[in-house]
Amino acid sequence: MRSARIVGLLLGAVPLVAIGALAPASATPKPKPRALVVPTRAFPTIQSAVDAARPGDRVTVRPGVYREQVTIGKKLTLTGAGAGKTTIRAPRKLVKGPDGRTAIVTLDDAASVRISRLTVSGPGSGTCDKGALGAGIRVMGGAHLDLGRAKVTHIKDTPLAPCFRSATAVLVGGLPEGTGSATITDSRITDYQGAGIVVLNARSRATLVRNVVVGQKKLSTDGIEFIEATGRIEHNVVRDNACREPDPGCGTDFFEDVQHAGILAGAPGTVITGNRLTGNQLGIYAVDTARISRNRMTGNTYFGMALQDGSFTAAKDVVRGGTGGVAVIASSVDTTARLHHVKITKTSGPRIRTFTCCGHTATVKTRRQAERTAPYEGNV
Repeated sequence: MRSARIVGLLLGAVPLVAIGALAPASATPKPKPRALVVPTRAFPTIQSAVDAARPGDRVTVRPGVYREQVTIGKKLTLTGAGAGKTTIRAPRKLVKGPDGRTAIVTLDDAASVRISRLTVSGPGSGTCDKGALGAGIRVMGGAHLDLGRAKVTHIKDTPLAPCFRSATAVLVGGLPEGTGSATITDSRITDYQGAGIVVLNARSRATLVRNVVVGQKKLSTDGIEFIEATGRIEHNVVRDNACREPDPGCGTDFFEDVQHAGILAGAPGTVITGNRLTGNQLGIYAVDTARISRNRMTGNTYFGMALQDGSFTAAKDVVRGGTGGVAVIASSVDTTARLHHVKITKTSGPRIRTFTCCGHTATVKTRRQAERTAPYEGNV
């Protein structure tokens, strides 16, 4: 009884305000994402809606052509009325971004941006010295791009300006510094002046699934490039990437000549599977290591696959046509290529060739021994 009375007295001595202070504070509800529509009186341009948006908001763009550059530095969803109806087009004068490049759409400041159902289009009107178009979509500063059911096209200058690393349709990350990431699905990447999709830096990553990537026939182009970056390249169609102007000469000698590829991958852990590669100079050009399987390479001028300076496994791929089927190159380390049930037909030259220099060896191990290797010693 005494202890109960003491507890009651103590409780009674506590001011009501103190009891309220001890109660847990209710969490402030997060604002619901808003839907901003372009064009309206409030938002006549896409950039004006982006600037007004809060992180997490949705910007819906009505049918039309919007001649502007767009920079996004926050979490946002940008949706058009369809890739054939809504277009963000390069303005006549392009302004350089933070990295000194020009781009039509730039993602920066660790933004996570979903873009769908619209087209990003050139051409630009600059030159190599004065404001050539650097990229259709630029992903930098640790930002992430989720691109789906979209189109990136005419990423070139008028007249054509074949500047180094210019006119990439989608450019992710940078070298020696700069990171980004991307997921690109069900999109068309066409008529670029340099490369279709380029991912740079060991800390950058991308997943590319069910896209169509097509070069153009006047300048040298590459389809998909992963330089130091890793990721997955799956079930894409990549075609018409080859050596043209301004390269002085191209050929099948990997020590003396230049080659262009549908897919170029140069980092451990990259997965290349289920792609169709047609009419490129090289279908797949892999350096260091890659997991390659179930790709179909048809009519690629030089080789269906070139595997250089590393350890590779290719399984159940099909190579048809071209000068050769698979090239295995050892220029800086001993190289081993394991070909498991790789089918090679209708090549004009040997189905498998090795290229070696500097005392390094190129070894080909096949699950089926029907293929014959033709060694080649390069002059370096």
